[in-house]
This record gives sequence, structure tokens and C-alpha cells, in this order.
Amino acid sequence: MPATLQPDQDAARWDRHAEAYEAVFEGLTDAFATAALDLLEPLRDARLLDLAAGAGGAALQAAARGAHVTAFDASAAMVTRIRHRGAGAAILAEQVDARLPLPRPDGAFDLALSCFGVVLLPDPVPALRELHRVLRPGGVLAVVTWTEPGRYELAARLRSAVERVSGAPPPAGPIPAQLRYTEPAALVALLDAGGFGAARVMRVEATLHAASARALAAALDFAPGMAALLDGLGPDRTAVEAAFAEALEADQGVGPVALGAVAQIGVAMRT
Repeated sequence: MPATLQPDQDAARWDRHAEAYEAVFEGLTDAFATAALDLLEPLRDARLLDLAAGAGGAALQAAARGAHVTAFDASAAMVTRIRHRGAGAAILAEQVDARLPLPRPDGAFDLALSCFGVVLLPDPVPALRELHRVLRPGGVLAVVTWTEPGRYELAARLRSAVERVSGAPPPAGPIPAQLRYTEPAALVALLDAGGFGAARVMRVEATLHAASARALAAALDFAPGMAALLDGLGPDRTAVEAAFAEALEADQGVGPVALGAVAQIGVAMRT
């Protein structure tokens, strides 16, 4: 992996997290995908491209609404998972690196979607320009990314657990790739750079659910970036996971738990 790539930007690392991501985190991202698909309606009989589709949660939702879905992801394991979950549905899944020209002709799609995907790329602009190219004139794109990171409760609680165990907050590092466009103006500017003008941005709140605090603490390495953070704790990792679970149990009990998060959806049309 090139030194400039962050763990979440490495498709090979995602191969090792496909099932865990689906089991632990996809429920949250699916809630945001639902809101994005609402903004893309009508979906019935529409040709929809889901770029950086992950384990296929959004693609499955779109197909259930009647769309003919093409799902691209750079991770072979994610594509395999989409094909398994989408068997019998109108979903075509292909392993495609979004950093390269997309293997479709101009105007091939009516709609396009990327949930927390294209924003991970080292440079999302060429991929957005490709999305612009493969959309027909009048086609609509929805891009989902995080906003208000201070309200991402899972990360905030994990930082608190690290500080409780080590006596200091986690060391500052580069801004995670997925947090580069948390301001609405930054997301609008990104879409504009990709050729999409007159974008509008909608804010959406959703909740991550888990069976218990301890079950969530045991599964925090559901994505490459989270796994790298936890591995970097060294001998403190077990104590941090325990502190995370204990604090969450103190607030929400030993049964099911819920943690909030906020995303924003940028929607724009190809003119």
C-alpha cells in the first residue's frame, strides 16, 4: 500500500472486513442510504450506479424499489458479498477501482449514488467527473458523507476510553479521508469540481444499534481504519475496549445500545 494511503483507502484491507462491516456498521449507513434514495426517487426502472458500494446495503435497497442497479467496488470480498446478497435481484456487481475510468459509456445511467465511498478516494474529483460522464443529461447524483463529527458518538466514546486508560487523548494524526468534506460548503465545492453545479445538501441523523455494549466493544475493528487505531493501542487495547463497554453500560445498561451519528447528502443533476 502506498504510504500516502490511509487504511480505509486500501481496497485489499477492506477484503478482510466485509462481513464485519456488514454485521456491525451497515445498519447505520443503510439509514443514510435510505434518505439518499428518497432524494433520487422515482427509482422504478431507473438505471442506477452505486459507486464504492461496500457490502451492498444501498444497492439492495435500490433494487427493492425497482431500480436496475450496477454496483462497483474495488474490494473483491465486497463484490462477492453483493453478489451473494443480491442473488435474484436486479443487481450487477463488478470489481471496479473508482480511481480509474469507469467501464461504461457516456450516459449509461439515470441515477448515481455513493454512500461514504467516493469521499474516501485520495482525490475524489476524477471519480466524480466519471460519474458525471456516465450519467445521462438530467441524471441525478447523491453523495453521502459525514458531518458534525463531534456528534459521531461511537468515535467520541472510543476517544474517551483511550483517554481514560492512557491518561491522554489519542495522538493527533492526519484528518481521516472521510472527514474532509464535513462542511456543507466543502461538499458543494467538491461536487462542483466534479462538474455538478447547483448542488443541494440535506442533513440526516441516524442511529447505530448493537445487541449490547460488550458486543459492540468486541467488534470495533469493523473497518480498516478502526482496526489500525485499535492495533496501535498495543497492550492498552483490551483495557480500552473494556472502558468503552463499561461507560456505555453505565449510560444505557447491559441490553441493546444505540449511538447517534449525523451525515449529509449532496444531491446534484447533470445538466
